[in-house]
Amino acid sequence: MAFAVTLLFDAATTTAISMRWQLLAMAGVSRSMPDLGYPPHVSLAVYDELDVEAAVASLDRILGNVDQVPVTLTGFSTFGAGSGVCYAALRASPERDALHARVTDGIRGACKLYYQRGHWTPHCTVAVGLTDAEMDRARHVLEPDWRTLDGAFEAAELVEFVPVVRLRRWTLSFKPPK
Repeated sequence: MAFAVTLLFDAATTTAISMRWQLLAMAGVSRSMPDLGYPPHVSLAVYDELDVEAAVASLDRILGNVDQVPVTLTGFSTFGAGSGVCYAALRASPERDALHARVTDGIRGACKLYYQRGHWTPHCTVAVGLTDAEMDRARHVLEPDWRTLDGAFEAAELVEFVPVVRLRRWTLSFKPPK
């Protein structure tokens, strides 16, 4: 089993991404994300092994008093030929990047390379296990009616996967706009 620290979207953003997952399923491109049984999210860190008790204690300190983090999804992309992954790209965010750094610095354990600072590409996966042709088809299905989407991360979770098992959830504080 592996472990991840995830950020979960507000309801409207969750619905918009879930609808894109269903579009891919109806088009026969991929059911990978709906079949996962976990809502749309962004993984801040992924570990092959983890001292869960120590990680929860660290995350309690890190996430115990964090405000909701604004997020903007800008479009769809892939990690390139052979990656098999299509994702919703996220606009740069100093708040999110600072939270990522606090999480990866604060948890003892070997975070997977692609989630370490300097290597991480913030993204919301919309399909995995795709051929190159399916990645192109996924973008063709997803892009025609896409508009930039603003939302917020409302919660963080520590999960074990696959299958996904929620180990702990932290609700991020709502901070009204000024």
